[in-house]
Amino acid sequence: MVDKHMDAYKHERETRRRAYMSAPSLKDQFPAAEQLVLELTFVDPNAASQHSPQTHTFGPTARAYFEVACPFSSCTGGGFDLSAVVADLLSHGERAASGKLVCRGWQDRGLAGEHRCLLEMSYRVSASFETLVEPSSRSKPNRLGKW
Repeated sequence: MVDKHMDAYKHERETRRRAYMSAPSLKDQFPAAEQLVLELTFVDPNAASQHSPQTHTFGPTARAYFEVACPFSSCTGGGFDLSAVVADLLSHGERAASGKLVCRGWQDRGLAGEHRCLLEMSYRVSASFETLVEPSSRSKPNRLGKW
């Protein structure tokens, strides 16, 4: 029975790996984005465990993959998807967004379907954009002519 659950875990991990590998770069998906930072904290509503905060920084060439695995090692079918949050933020040229998501996975691999994970993740997403200089606003060189 343990092998069946390990297979499910390996399948989940492989699915995430493939999705990551097929994701376009941040620059390809959001050309104006220069950098994106995800700051994540986790709270166990049962206060049974503590998880370290995470920070993920994406430069222009980083893959635009914004799914975060649940830090509970025994969680199956869970995690957090920030793709919609990031897309909304970057497509509207906003600089920051924050909120909370709840993991809908299952705890205790041997008891999947019986006990929801419900780990809470608070996030803050910060973005910076390329500064575009309009041709008319560039300073003109100072040229002194002969008199």
